[in-house]
Amino acid sequence: MAHWINKKYKTKISDRDYDIISTGRKFSFGEKNGNGFGTSTKDYIEMNVFNLNGVLLESIKIKDINQYRDTSGKIKINPGILMRRNGYFSGDYELEINFLREVAGSNDSVLLNENNEIYTGDFDVALDGRIFERGTTPPKELREVDYKFYIHQISNGRKEVRLTTLPIKDKEYKRQFTALTEQQGILFSNSDEEFVKFKNPANENDNVFTFSGDNINLSKNMVGGELIVSDAFEIVNLENLDNTNDGFNITIGGKGANKHYGPGNAAFINRGDQEPSDNIIFKDTFNELGIDSHGKNQSDNRSLRDIALEVKQGSGLKLFDGAFMMGFRTAARVGFPYKIVTTIADLDKIKHLEPEMNVTLKGIDLVNGNTFESTTNQVFTGSGTKGTLPIPTNHKRFGGLYSAEFNISYNLNGVKRGFRIFKRNLFAVIPDFNISEGEENLRMAEQFVRQGINY
Repeated sequence: MAHWINKKYKTKISDRDYDIISTGRKFSFGEKNGNGFGTSTKDYIEMNVFNLNGVLLESIKIKDINQYRDTSGKIKINPGILMRRNGYFSGDYELEINFLREVAGSNDSVLLNENNEIYTGDFDVALDGRIFERGTTPPKELREVDYKFYIHQISNGRKEVRLTTLPIKDKEYKRQFTALTEQQGILFSNSDEEFVKFKNPANENDNVFTFSGDNINLSKNMVGGELIVSDAFEIVNLENLDNTNDGFNITIGGKGANKHYGPGNAAFINRGDQEPSDNIIFKDTFNELGIDSHGKNQSDNRSLRDIALEVKQGSGLKLFDGAFMMGFRTAARVGFPYKIVTTIADLDKIKHLEPEMNVTLKGIDLVNGNTFESTTNQVFTGSGTKGTLPIPTNHKRFGGLYSAEFNISYNLNGVKRGFRIFKRNLFAVIPDFNISEGEENLRMAEQFVRQGINY
C-alpha cells in the first residue's frame, strides 16, 4: 500500500537544508499563463519512494510526460503501475510525487574536452573507463561531469546559500546560472533564427525600439511575459579601460589651484607638491595657508616648508603624495571643490541614465593614525561635473590626509549598476601652527608635516 505525504516531511533533502534553500518564491504555472506543466522539454515527474520510517529507497524519474496524457490533454499517472515497473510488488510504502521543471542545470552529465567545453560528438570508452574523442590522433581524453551547480557556502544564519558553477565553458550553462537570481522564470531561445526584428532608436539619446514588420514569431508560453533582448545596444564602450586609464580624472574644481576662495577671498587652496626632485615649491604648497590662528603669518608657512624640505630629502616621494593642500580654516569655510573629467568619451553617456552619486571622504591623521569619514550626496552631470565636498571635521588641532570615493549608480532594466572611483590622497588639511597648552607650543602643524612622506 502507498501512503501520500506532503510538504517537506519526507524528501531527499533534510528539513534543515530544505529551510535553507527554500526561497519562498512561487511561480505561476498553468495554461492561462502560457507555461503549463508539460509545455517545456525540461519538465519531468519525480516519484520518491520511502519506507514507513521515512528512509528514501528510490527516486523514479519520468521524462516522457506526454505518454501519460489522456485525450483531454490532462496528465494522469498510476503510482501502482510505476511501482511494479520498478520492482515494488508488495509492501507498505510512502510516496512523494513532484512535478518539476529544470530551470538551471540538469540531472544529466556532460562530456568536457581539455578546454572545459561541452563535447557532443562521437566518443569511445577504454577498458579502464576513460573516455576519448573518436577519430583523433593522438586520442583526446574527455571528462564526464554533472551538469549542475554546487553549494559553495552556507551563511552563518543558515538562511542563504552561495552557489557557484563548475568549470564548464558554455554560454547556456552560464546563462542559466545568472537566471537563478531572477524573480520570474526565463525562457531562452536555442536558435539563431530571428523571432522579431527592430528598428533602431531615433538618436543616440533614445532607448526606444519599435518592431519592424508583422512577422513576429513568438510561442504561446511567452504570453504574459516580458521580452528581453540581450546585448540589444551598447551603452558605453569601455574597451580602452585598463590599469593606466580608469575612465575618470578627479581634480580640483572651482577656480583651480593656487587661488583664493571663500568670503573676502580669505581662504586658499594650493596645488601641492608635484616636484619629483628633493625641492618643494613654496607657492604650490605652503603659500597663504592661513594656518596661524592669530592672523596671516607667512613666516610660519615658510617654516613648515623648510621642515617639509628636510623630511623629503632623499625619499624620492612627494609631500602628501602630491595632494592638494589647504589650511584648517579653508577646510572649515570652503571644503574641497572638485571636478570630474571622463577620460573615455562613452562614460559621459551615463548622465542620460539619471545617475545618483555619493562621495565618501576618508581622512587620516598621519601623527596618531586616527581616521575620520563623511559622506555627501552629489550630482553627476557627465564630464566636467563640479561640486564641493564639505569637510565636517575640525582640523585646528590635528591634520588630515584625505582620499575620496566617488560612487556613481544608475538603474538599468531594474538592475542597479554603477562605478566606484577611488582617488587616493586627494587633499591634505594642515592644522594650526600655534596651539599652546600652558607655556608649551605643541606645533601640531609641524608634527603633521614631518609625517608628510609616511602616507
